[in-house]
Amino acid sequence: MRPLLFACILMASGAFVRSVTTTVAPPANLKHMGHGHSQEGTVDCDSSEEESDDEALKRHEIVKAQARAAAHARMVALGLKPKPTLTPRPAVEVEKQAQARAAGERQRIAVVEARTAQRDGESLSITPVKDYLTREKRQEDDDEEEDEFSKLIERPEPCDFGTGEELRACGWVNTPNITAARSIPWVASRGDDALFRGGPRTDHTENNGAGGYIYFETSREPPRQPPILPGGVTTESNNIDVGGGAAAGSVSGVAQPDEPVNDFESAVLATRNISATGPQGFCISFFYAIEGLSVDRLRVIVMDVNTFENITVWESDDNFDGKWQKGEVAYTYGWPHQIWFEGIPKRAKDPSRRFRGYVALDDIVFDKMEEAGDNCLGHCTFEGGFCGWTNADTGDDFNWDQGRGSQSFLTGPQRDYSSFGKDEKTGGYIYIDSQYPRRPQDKAQLISPTLKATGVNNPICMRFATHMFGNGVGTLRVLTRIEGSEEPPKTLWEMTGEATNQWYLAQLQVASTEPIQLVLEATVGANSLGNIAIDNISFRQGTCPISPQTAARNSGDCNFEEDTCGWMNPHPADGYDDFDWARQYSYGLNGPPLDHTRKRADARGGSKAWLISPKFSTDAAPRCMAFYYYMFERTIDPSGPSLGSLRVHVLHHPLDGTKKPLTTIWRLNNHQGHRWLMARSPIRMPDGLPVSEPYQVVIEGIWGHGRVGYVAVDDISFFDGDCTTFPEKAAAVPGECSFERDMCGWQNATGILSKEQAAAQALQLSKQIVQIRPSNLIGRGGISPRASLTWRLASTVSRPANLQDHTYRAPTGYIFFDIFNQNSVQNPILRSTVVQSIDSEPDRCVSFWFAPFGRGESSTLTLFRIEPEITEEDTRMILWKFTSRRSDTIRPDWRYGQVKILADKPFRIQFEGEANDGGFALDDITFYNGDCETRPATAVVLPAEPV
Repeated sequence: MRPLLFACILMASGAFVRSVTTTVAPPANLKHMGHGHSQEGTVDCDSSEEESDDEALKRHEIVKAQARAAAHARMVALGLKPKPTLTPRPAVEVEKQAQARAAGERQRIAVVEARTAQRDGESLSITPVKDYLTREKRQEDDDEEEDEFSKLIERPEPCDFGTGEELRACGWVNTPNITAARSIPWVASRGDDALFRGGPRTDHTENNGAGGYIYFETSREPPRQPPILPGGVTTESNNIDVGGGAAAGSVSGVAQPDEPVNDFESAVLATRNISATGPQGFCISFFYAIEGLSVDRLRVIVMDVNTFENITVWESDDNFDGKWQKGEVAYTYGWPHQIWFEGIPKRAKDPSRRFRGYVALDDIVFDKMEEAGDNCLGHCTFEGGFCGWTNADTGDDFNWDQGRGSQSFLTGPQRDYSSFGKDEKTGGYIYIDSQYPRRPQDKAQLISPTLKATGVNNPICMRFATHMFGNGVGTLRVLTRIEGSEEPPKTLWEMTGEATNQWYLAQLQVASTEPIQLVLEATVGANSLGNIAIDNISFRQGTCPISPQTAARNSGDCNFEEDTCGWMNPHPADGYDDFDWARQYSYGLNGPPLDHTRKRADARGGSKAWLISPKFSTDAAPRCMAFYYYMFERTIDPSGPSLGSLRVHVLHHPLDGTKKPLTTIWRLNNHQGHRWLMARSPIRMPDGLPVSEPYQVVIEGIWGHGRVGYVAVDDISFFDGDCTTFPEKAAAVPGECSFERDMCGWQNATGILSKEQAAAQALQLSKQIVQIRPSNLIGRGGISPRASLTWRLASTVSRPANLQDHTYRAPTGYIFFDIFNQNSVQNPILRSTVVQSIDSEPDRCVSFWFAPFGRGESSTLTLFRIEPEITEEDTRMILWKFTSRRSDTIRPDWRYGQVKILADKPFRIQFEGEANDGGFALDDITFYNGDCETRPATAVVLPAEPV
């Protein structure tokens, strides 16, 4: 029971607990599992068991560290100055220094405990790698050996965490974070064990199940009672498990019931102590995978080994459902330090914490910046040079220069971005000097290394810090150009004028199908007080809206932090929608975690809200829109999800002034999860080609029948490229329709008859009498015989009784026909728009939902494939036929239908009803690529022949 023995030592020292007991008896069911064996028993603090040398050393180190912490704490409490200690960076105030060192001592104690436990634990590596994890005992002369953990290394070795049975940790170690209530261990594993242990199915290095990686599980099922052992001590594991089971434990204090509850938890993976980087710095490249509802974020931290001050240099909360993503960060640091990978799960009280999730790492590499190659290309802290950025030889008037701090009170930064507001002595940046001999409108250009093509679906986000303080500040631009091309550079980001004397973070999105260069262009303003500075340039995969919003202008990008960036709710007189989008903040656990929009409580099922973008001019290049969405329904109705719909349309403004319908380019219905999800869609014309005329983008929210839920959007951005739709299921298909607003181009074809057919029908109609049938139709005065021959949209005053919309259970939002004619059978016909063929996929599948109703002996719904051009001699291929008998139920049911269609050339589809006392409703017609079986089975038509 080694962990309980540790508890006795801690209790004897009195550092972590409020009361001391003489005996610690574990619960009867407490069992410590380690490497295939278990131990049970009771440990007495007065046990006379002989103490080993290792145990004595461990006790000595812990007690000594605790004594130092207690001494510092007492001196701080008494207002005394602690004994001066030589540190690389003297504190500004003695009291502040003492408090910081006291906190550092507490962190050091936690680290000592964890590492002492690792020395005593069994060997964790099953391969003879040469690091501290493989040592089974310390050398005999510990007094002459420097602590392995205190040795400075130049940089960690590259690590792919092994493969198969030879997993390894490469010197990385689990380290406790004293600000967390609980530290979670990282575990080395492989994809073959993912379903059993957790983590991704494949590693990044080998892309198979045998390759190794390191991960931590984020889910946690809270116990019914807090697992507090007598004396307020709990056991935790701090070793890195490489597949052999639980490792030796250590102890940490837990909060007493009367203390504030800290539910923050983290998993820290740390390097050994690294020496100062030098001005060039290091590039850390790695691959990470995040999946699951219980994950919060992953971040990279530089931790000072003397003061335990820390700086977060990289962070991501993007959840790509377990797909490996590349991370890169360039950094410099002038003192001994560690690099921490800290994974953070959701808070313990968050309901999402019960769900499985993980954060995984693979292929971690440390490179010197000058040797990094394609890793960290374009990244720069400007401490030791320009990192491959070069001043333009032609096309500008002067050069960018490096600086450490302004020589003027009236312009320029006091120090670089990383040390701004701190007593730091290191750090530099680049800037333009607007002093003589510069004149207004002089410009300086700095050109990046050539960046690789991003592709159409993988834009990168450029981030940097900028300082624009001074009465004469001009303009700062970020432009993109294709190397060797004669086309003028394109402006991606632009800001003009003075800001306050602060550094500001900026970002923009970069996308190109060809290798490109970025240009930082600064222009001198009205006078000499116009220095412009830039620092800490970095790049990362993924989309991002332009920031700050004042740099976005009419780009359409928006993060909704300050305003709506030109996106507007339409005027009520326009009649486009029923209620408005609103810019909001967090709604706690049941709503979006950040400030976004949601539906208002005074709207009704089927109500629509539009948000319209600024007007975009014609652009020959294809464009893509990216955003994040949140569609959460807290309670699901027994009839099914009923949150509503989120759609994106293109509103065309033809140059000839004609009116064109909206083109839907992206849509999703109902609940999608309790988290923010990424979306992407190409901007297209109705024919599927890139937009060739002025347009606006419309984000439409449609409220379903549900009353408790949220639909929100955030971080809208636009970039060049003919991207694909993401998620794939959100792709809008020509010809599909959910009949919420209109018939989407579907037309009634009942009136398209020959002269003889039209004359015969007119004669028949003249003999009929209008009859009222309120039991089957909600409406005033029933339905006229002529109206009964058509398919029409359901409305609040005319629709089948008790039939809700299928899409999200609203009262309206579908199409139907209802025949009441005892003298003859009627045949209402509904035809689609032309559906284009796809060269790569000759087979298509049409799917739809249908609902029969009525008292007639039989009603029939038939689906035909017809040629694009409508003529009297149309050849109709019958594909699907369903007959309903006596469907006069109190509440009609929606049924699913689908059938394969040959799509080797353009076609239309046609629904034809047949009834004399009843009808059918249709909803959610769409198309999929590929083959499919006919459903329901009773609708199969064999063989399919022309009729």
